[in-house]
Amino acid sequence: MARDEQTNFPWRGVILGTLTAILFAFALYFYDNFQLKLGLGLLGITFMIPMLWVILAAREAEYDDSPLCNFVPRMTIWIVLGSVILGIMQWNVDRQITVMEAGFAAFYLIASFIAMRILKGRPKRPQLTALAGGNIERRQRRRPREAAR
Repeated sequence: MARDEQTNFPWRGVILGTLTAILFAFALYFYDNFQLKLGLGLLGITFMIPMLWVILAAREAEYDDSPLCNFVPRMTIWIVLGSVILGIMQWNVDRQITVMEAGFAAFYLIASFIAMRILKGRPKRPQLTALAGGNIERRQRRRPREAAR
């Protein structure tokens, strides 16, 4: 894949980062005003955006050994764990929130699976070989100074 060497405007970071921050602010606002379902729903949608961002980053990766291969599972574990804990805490309060959080956790897992599939489908990085070829002679060990006299 040939890439142009120009530095492009980071539209993903600006648009998706700003959207994430705005949705997070709205989620906190509605949660603080005792609109739990709307606040937690916006919070779940807020965490969907980085998962979509990871899929876009996986599509841009050139090789299968991208740093995303280590980052995606770790991020997914923490986001899913947070969603599961929130769903468990809301079980006795409102079961609809628990179902909603389970749906968000399922989305996060599916997005992570898609990103990893995309990354595993990329070609392997070429192995570097010497241009001259052949075996390289090993250096001879120096004699100790005392033995040389």
